[in-house]
Amino acid sequence: MKIVMTLSNPFKPDPRVYKEARSLIKHGHDVTIIAWDREGKYPTEENFEGIKIKRIKLRSKYGNFSDFALKLPLFYLKALKILLKENFDAIHTHDFDTAFLGFLIKKLKRKRWIYDIHDLYESLVERENKLASKIISHLDSWIIKRSDNIIVVNKRFIKILRERGRKEKIIVVMNTISPIKLPIKKNREFTIFYAGVLSEGRFIIEMIDIAKKLGIKIKIAGSGKLLEEVKKRCYDKCRFLGYVSHDNSLKELSRSHVTFAIYDPSTKNNQLASPNKLFEAMALKTPLLVTEGSVMEEIVKRGKCGLGVKYSKNDAKQKLLYLINNPKYIKKMGHNGKKVFLAKYTWEKMENRLLRLYEGLK
Repeated sequence: MKIVMTLSNPFKPDPRVYKEARSLIKHGHDVTIIAWDREGKYPTEENFEGIKIKRIKLRSKYGNFSDFALKLPLFYLKALKILLKENFDAIHTHDFDTAFLGFLIKKLKRKRWIYDIHDLYESLVERENKLASKIISHLDSWIIKRSDNIIVVNKRFIKILRERGRKEKIIVVMNTISPIKLPIKKNREFTIFYAGVLSEGRFIIEMIDIAKKLGIKIKIAGSGKLLEEVKKRCYDKCRFLGYVSHDNSLKELSRSHVTFAIYDPSTKNNQLASPNKLFEAMALKTPLLVTEGSVMEEIVKRGKCGLGVKYSKNDAKQKLLYLINNPKYIKKMGHNGKKVFLAKYTWEKMENRLLRLYEGLK
């Protein structure tokens, strides 16, 4: 089957989209991605591991909803021009910002349309523009009823879709990974590790302050708006690693005693998140501290491989102290995490769901 995907980033590559595309290609499908190069610095056309990429160069600032909303119609016009010429059997749109391309192609070319929902999009813009958030919510409620199939990242999204009137043809393909082949040997000294975007709402500065008070080792890797603040807060046992490759990040994670994904719960999408790093930690026997009440807490509680934490320094400090004083419990949680990951959450299990969906379209 020939599949075209649409994406509002330049595909550098986007991890979730990459895994889905590679899985489809591996099993005989043909995949082309139409991506929005908002930075204007990537090849217009490229073949990346068998994935054909066509990029639309149209500059748009990240983190600026007004600029994005202004440029989006131009991206749509350019994307439609390509889509109307392309020969394909199905269109697979990623997230709300490219969903209407799927709707248009379904009507204009009578093609099957798969709507892949990564995030609760209205939640991402709510702080910047509440009116836009409400409009997106209403539009999404309308458009989810019109796609042939929907893919979501976890079961909590199914509940939201059902509340909005979509009752069937929804599958879950989680943001998980394949098993990691790495020797797992923990550091002698208790170590916290974080790798990812350095932005507000991720409890990074708070965790550095807690680690300093407790006199424990913490390593931070990544880049983002908080980069200078992270550097400033570092102390003798706090190491800022800067940008590290994914392989080196996994090595650091495998040696650490705990990692954290404590996202500000006032943003609803944070409560729904189940990112790669959750499953990487489970695969590498590293317990997690995650936001209380989130999808991640449901997963780590069920798997007995982490702890839920209130979005407060005091609660995070108490949970860390408990782990520091119970090394045997850390080890047990690590084993639990890997066991449940292999049993339920490997990418190969998600791949089978994706392939069954496409088999049903033939």
